[in-house]
Amino acid sequence: MIAHILIKFLIFFPLLIFLVTSCASQKDIIYLNRQVNAISRQTKKDMKRFEKSIKKLEEEIQANNANQKEIEKIFKKDRESLRLNLAQLEADLVEIKENIQRLTGRAEENSHLLKRTIEEDIAKEDSIVSQAKELSFMIEDLKQRIDKIEDYFGLESSAPKKEAGLEKTPPTQDIREKDISFSQEKKLTESEIYDRTLGYYRDGRYEEAIAGFKNFLKLHPKSDLADNAQFWIGECYRSQQKYEEAILAYQGVINGYPKGNKVTSAMLHQALTFEKINDKTTANLVFKKLVKNFPKSKEAEIARKRLKQ
Repeated sequence: MIAHILIKFLIFFPLLIFLVTSCASQKDIIYLNRQVNAISRQTKKDMKRFEKSIKKLEEEIQANNANQKEIEKIFKKDRESLRLNLAQLEADLVEIKENIQRLTGRAEENSHLLKRTIEEDIAKEDSIVSQAKELSFMIEDLKQRIDKIEDYFGLESSAPKKEAGLEKTPPTQDIREKDISFSQEKKLTESEIYDRTLGYYRDGRYEEAIAGFKNFLKLHPKSDLADNAQFWIGECYRSQQKYEEAILAYQGVINGYPKGNKVTSAMLHQALTFEKINDKTTANLVFKKLVKNFPKSKEAEIARKRLKQ
């Protein structure tokens, strides 16, 4: 459109000049004609440059449009990828929450089982002690009745029978191995009972050590050494490969003496004992709890290494 107007302008402009300058001299006409031709040439050059600029601008616009479309395509692809990643993360989070709930449920179940077993053991033990006391009272009553009957009929007492060799006297070694009775232990100090019983453990006399530590806990339940005694009961059972009993004994330390100095050791040894019975899941739970609750302890460092295995 612009080129068409310029062409018309170039055609009519000389004629207009001619009409205006009809009275001018021939020399002026020639000069004007040269000027018009120069302007015409310059205009053509400018038109070519203008067309080139227009074409270049159109090419740049097309290139920008192509780039914009490519950017939009990439953005759309990235947005779709981001959406998929978010969806996957949400699914993973749901799965992790479900695993945590399942593990928490199992930990609570194990805790209830341990507690119930401990309570049953204590109840059984109390029942045995009660029965033993009742039996002791019955024996004592029978002895008194026998003595009365012997006195009434003038029979010999049991002492001459011993002298006649009819009743064997237990060897001194057996008496020593049975050790001091429960009533006699009351005459000893806490440290004496504890040290003597710990000596049983170190000598490998695990049954005697277990009995000794249990008696210690009955006599001195609030002693500073009570948590240690409960811990060594677990160690005795573990040395005997009675792993379930050992786990319960360690739990007695954890629950009964939460502020004692044997809690970390009990947790570590309990987790190691769970590994012995191939319960790796519960063992790892105990290891993680140990690391969380006592991160600076030496037992926690061992637990971290076990978790990496």
